[in-house]
Parts: sequence; structure tokens; C-alpha cells
Amino acid sequence: MKTRIFALIFLPCLLLTLVCAQQQEGPPRFGTMGMGNGVRGTVTAISGNELTVKNEQGETYQVETGPNTRIMKDRQPAKVSDVHVGDVIVAGGQLDDQGHKLGAAFLAVLDAEAVQRMKQMEADFGKTWTAGKITSINTDNLTIAIERPDKKTQTITVNENTSFQKHRESITLADIKVGDMVSARGELQNGNFVASVLNVVEPRMRGQGGPAPGSGAPLQLPH
Repeated sequence: MKTRIFALIFLPCLLLTLVCAQQQEGPPRFGTMGMGNGVRGTVTAISGNELTVKNEQGETYQVETGPNTRIMKDRQPAKVSDVHVGDVIVAGGQLDDQGHKLGAAFLAVLDAEAVQRMKQMEADFGKTWTAGKITSINTDNLTIAIERPDKKTQTITVNENTSFQKHRESITLADIKVGDMVSARGELQNGNFVASVLNVVEPRMRGQGGPAPGSGAPLQLPH
């Protein structure tokens, strides 16, 4: 279940970051955290503006694109006609999980390098970087508890060496509050995640606030 949640909800944000940021170092800084849902898999059929996609769990989804769907291939803007059967794609937007349909706000065709990097970032999640919504802050022992997109709770430890940022500007721990969405880069030390950088992000689309199926409404791109 954890893998399914991670693949359907969080990885599309990662892949959009990978494609648009062109191999940016460090964890992604999301402008779309919690923006809705997504699908990743191999295109098995194409009919007009609709793609049939089979994910790693063997499930088939219908991905509908529209005139405002942002499509990327080889890190360049593309059209649905540039997508072919056999391509590995990631798409995000408004997902009808029961009906296995997605109204795509963005769609990216992944090359082998992007797939490999995505898998590495997935493996590193919670170890060298993490992200989620702050549920509590303890200023006495300098820890921040977050709920990650996979619904797990993780504690982030900060110290005098931690850099706090928002909109690429420096802030302090006092500027951070419960409910903020954050991403962090760091490392595990004795089982504790110690942050070297903690970045506050502002989601602009949440759950039902995402685009309606088939609308192809554009998403806010990562900073």
C-alpha cells in the first residue's frame, strides 16, 4: 500500500521537477505539493488525445490530455503526437482512481536517465531528503514532526548548522509554523534525520482544488 500511495501521489511531482529543473541538485522544491494525483507507467495505446498507460503494478489507466496540458519530452515542450506506444511517462492532474482515469495537467516522457534518477530519489526518500506537512514543532529539543505523502510521520532535527529558506530567502525557525509544507535535505544520524537545509514551500493546489478531469488546467511549476 505504501508503494502504491507513493507512486500515485508523490512521484509525479518528483518527475516534473526532474524534467523541468534539468537535473537540479538536491531535493525538489515543490510548487505543487499535494496538488492531486498522478500516474506513472508505459504507454500501451493511443487514441487521439487519450493515452492508455500501464503502471508498475500492472494496472491500466486512461490519461486524457487537453489543450492546456503541459507536455514535456527531452526537456522540451512537446505535443501529444510526440508521445508513442512504449514510452514511459508520468502524468499528474485530477485522478479518478476507481475509474482509473486521469485528466492530465502535465505529462512528461521519461528517458532512461530520468527513470534511473527518479528510482534513486525514491530510494533516498527519508534518508538524504524528505518532505511533508508539519504537524508539530518542539523548540526545546529543536525537532519538527512532519506527515509525509506516504502518510508516515518523520521527525526532522535542526541545529545551528541548518539553513532555513522560503522563496529562496533565509528565514529562522521562528518563521516556520505547524501546517507548513516543507522539503529538507540532510542525513540520518543514529536513526534521526538531521537537516542541513529546510525549505518552506507553498502549495497552490490541494486535492479537490486540482484541475477537473479532462480540463488539462496548467499546474504551478516548481521554483
